[in-house]
Amino acid sequence: MKAMLITFVLLATAVSGFAGKRPKPTPSPTPAPVTVGVDGNEPIVAAAPDGTLYISALQHIYSSIDGGANWTELLGPIYASSINLNSDSSISVDPGNRLYFTFDYPYAGTTAVCTSDDRGVTWNCNPAVVPGGTDRMWTLAPTLSDDYEVTNQGLYETAFLHSTDRGTTWTPTALGAGLLEPQTGPLLQKPGSGNVLQITKIYGTLPQETPELKVYIYSPNSTGSIISAVRTTGLPLPVALPSAALDKNGELWVATEQPNGAGGFSVVLAHSPDEGVTWSKLPPVPGTTTGTATFTWVAAGSPGHVGVIYYYTPDNIDSASATNSTWSVMWAETFNGTSATPAWTVTNIEPAVHTGPICVASGCSGDQRFAGDFITSLIDSNDVAHLTWMKEDMATTNTTIRYQRIKSTPPSSGPPH
Repeated sequence: MKAMLITFVLLATAVSGFAGKRPKPTPSPTPAPVTVGVDGNEPIVAAAPDGTLYISALQHIYSSIDGGANWTELLGPIYASSINLNSDSSISVDPGNRLYFTFDYPYAGTTAVCTSDDRGVTWNCNPAVVPGGTDRMWTLAPTLSDDYEVTNQGLYETAFLHSTDRGTTWTPTALGAGLLEPQTGPLLQKPGSGNVLQITKIYGTLPQETPELKVYIYSPNSTGSIISAVRTTGLPLPVALPSAALDKNGELWVATEQPNGAGGFSVVLAHSPDEGVTWSKLPPVPGTTTGTATFTWVAAGSPGHVGVIYYYTPDNIDSASATNSTWSVMWAETFNGTSATPAWTVTNIEPAVHTGPICVASGCSGDQRFAGDFITSLIDSNDVAHLTWMKEDMATTNTTIRYQRIKSTPPSSGPPH
């Protein structure tokens, strides 16, 4: 009995001593990538104010109401029911949670704009916002009063449209032939600005013109030409369609690839505080000074918080000639992007998503174009990153749309605790 009492006292003392020491909190693990669906490609991710996530993938559209853990393919509007893997689409969500979904049907046909106020259960559509032959379109719904649409009409000439009644009616503004290129990126608008920005790949036709990324400045509320300026970024052209993003302070960010000196291509970014008038270029993202990066897509959140998703192989080669290269999906993220030497965290999100060449546009077909012309990322109003990309099963050549949610925090600048 005495021995049992001593044992009990010692055990109680040990438990009491342990209770006096607070264990270190275990950080929440980053969710693993999930499969969104098996239909479509060129995934575009959008976040609604009510927390709903959407991914459009050509004429398919998916939604998630649990932070991206599970995805459901929406029935979609009737005009999107004629599926063609060559068609395009774009989505945007306005501050009132109205979802905008635009697409061409059939391939290179009419551009439609459809809206939904019940998370894609029912739709109101204008099936011929832009009639005739159309191609790559983008939509932006930044306010409850102004919504914008751009589409490449006749596969080369861009049409700009403006709605002031939440997508019910659209006013088109024709643009001059030969002025624009079809390889454009998303529309952006800095809060309080009357300009709409669009990143564009300009190849140039004159000897003195250098192929580079430029920004079109649309001024829909001014008289005269709808394009008030064309501003250069000083960056070379990316392989895929170009990307740009605005952070919470209205800083404009762009990303692309450039030769890295080892025979491959690195990820580089530039940012502008004044809608592309002046630029600051960053050093290449660490980990890409060797090997090859492609399909870069930039996202921005709070000032200095920037991320880039891209495909990467350690092989130093042009992506379209990478016969035996195996590609991973990478996410590079920094919280001091406006500094001269940002501190990056580079994460391999998913390895071995494709083996062989990755190419885009005309002359590119089969599983070499498994991801279409781009993959996307965004950083939402809570500084949570949402990433979406394509993965191929090399044994079957079947592809899936993948998604991952990443909530990072800035590294501590103080002494360790």
